[in-house]
Amino acid sequence: MKYISSILSSSIGNVLEWYDFGLFTIFSSLFGVLFFPAENKEVRVIATFGIFAVGFLCRPLGALIFGYLGDKAGRAKTLRLSILMIALPTLIIGLLPSYEQIGVTAPILLMLTRMIQGISIGGEYSGNVIYLAETAPKNYRATFVSFASTGANIGILLAAFAGIIASHLLTYEELYVFGWRLPYIFSGILCLLVYFFRLRIKETYVFEYLKQKQLLAKNPVKTVFKHNLPHFLRSLGVVCAGTTFYFFNFVFLPLFLSQYADYPVRQISLLMSCLIALMIVLIPLAGLICDRVGRRKMLLFNSMTIMMLVVPGFYFLQSNYFSVLVAILLLYTMISALEQGTTCISLVENFPAPARYTGLALSYSIGNGILGGTVPIICQWLFIHTTLFIAPAIYIAGCAAITAIVVYFFVPETSHETLIKIDGLSSMEDEVIGEDAWSHATQQSPG
Repeated sequence: MKYISSILSSSIGNVLEWYDFGLFTIFSSLFGVLFFPAENKEVRVIATFGIFAVGFLCRPLGALIFGYLGDKAGRAKTLRLSILMIALPTLIIGLLPSYEQIGVTAPILLMLTRMIQGISIGGEYSGNVIYLAETAPKNYRATFVSFASTGANIGILLAAFAGIIASHLLTYEELYVFGWRLPYIFSGILCLLVYFFRLRIKETYVFEYLKQKQLLAKNPVKTVFKHNLPHFLRSLGVVCAGTTFYFFNFVFLPLFLSQYADYPVRQISLLMSCLIALMIVLIPLAGLICDRVGRRKMLLFNSMTIMMLVVPGFYFLQSNYFSVLVAILLLYTMISALEQGTTCISLVENFPAPARYTGLALSYSIGNGILGGTVPIICQWLFIHTTLFIAPAIYIAGCAAITAIVVYFFVPETSHETLIKIDGLSSMEDEVIGEDAWSHATQQSPG
């Protein structure tokens, strides 16, 4: 029962976090009309993608704030605070006036709200991943952590359903005037309910152990950059392939296929919804496979598969055969599911426990913010401004190659290691509370 509680408390937060992300993607074309006056469609698309990217670029700041709190005050307390702070900007977006109503102030307010939202979300997903890993049975850590990604995809799917329901029940004018606001207001209220649910969750055994043995880092941010820098750089390399491929597959491609390949928006939206629903089933299976095969082999397989298949897949996507489109996107979905079932647990096991929240949140947020959040705008620019029509896919293949190289040379197998890792602290007693406690803990640390 305690395992079910851990999964639910973490996954529900991810559902709502990515529900908002999905809403912004679904209503992106409408946002372009509502908040940007430009007549040129391409300028509106790039402006909307820019607002999308801003939220991701602010996540590293949130990672520093919530990561610090997670390593000092505890995983459970930080997860309560992060979901509470997500609720406010989500509600605000649902109440924002349009450009027609207040002029240039409208896109500025939207950008500022997305920035606050990005800061709030900065530690939410990483905190969920850590909480699941630190409360899971040792032999099923990847399986448990995979439910964080499953929750994220459920959120995106719910956003798709919200978009479909709104477009069917409301006219375009009603959707334009007030319909798009309702899902945001609904999400903000749900975030508040999740906060009350999280009041009941217990702290992880890893944090309790560190606290009991007085091994909490005095300054987790300093610890990461002074003593865990190799772990931090490895994490950035590991994240590179999966985050760029995911946003390429589920954000850039739907807009690309509807705008440049002449597929109807509703047809592409329905197909993407089906693929995301499939991924909800595939990701826990991928986590289970990862628990059996190991992290390193899975990371290498995933990154090399993306590297080899993304370019030819993108080439054939432009053939205008729907059956080919379905086959390629299905293949992309399976690859993405394997990656999501592997990467997050690898990041958790990569970091020593005292600065784990800070290190993981910061590296994951930078990877998602700078690499993932900018994928749509970079791919859009590459497709428009280069003569090589497969340039967006080459960019993704290059990111996958970085991950493959980092994993091959620098990432060890970690599936059988304890999560109470305190390596890197023995030579820095000034970073922990109590040198005697350090000696006592290292002698008695459980395997």
